[in-house]
Amino acid sequence: MMQNIVSENDLVGTWKLIAFKSIGTEKIDYPFGKSPVGYIIYTQDGYMSASIMTSGRLNLEMSIAEMQKFRNVALKPQLIGDILKYIKAILRYFQAARNYISYSGKYEIIDNKVIHHVEVSLVPDWTGTDLERTFEFSGDQLILISPPAGDASFHLTWQRV
Repeated sequence: MMQNIVSENDLVGTWKLIAFKSIGTEKIDYPFGKSPVGYIIYTQDGYMSASIMTSGRLNLEMSIAEMQKFRNVALKPQLIGDILKYIKAILRYFQAARNYISYSGKYEIIDNKVIHHVEVSLVPDWTGTDLERTFEFSGDQLILISPPAGDASFHLTWQRV
């Protein structure tokens, strides 16, 4: 049974992702696979953070020290020889980023919509934007629905932790 929010406190807490679907007029797709992993957290003082990834991503096979060196090399294009040394890691890094999304910032509730004011994001283009989601509750589950983009909208189902 779906219900509307009674108070802002109903949204506050930690929620674990259990389903992420793209629902269009002609098909249902699973952008992060059928077993996505993620959390969304809403705090009492008006902040939120969301992280979602595909399960089973490949490891980069680099130590933390190697990752730092890779980061420094990647920031200095004149060191192209060193970058070639890390080509496998670079490809896995891009694949890892393609299968992961994360953002955070303040949020506000207006009627049955929650608006995420993005301040930090893996996707630079999202920083400084507002992401609006319609929400509804079904028992101890939260369903967030994005506005349609093209002929599809995203439906994310979260379980209260």
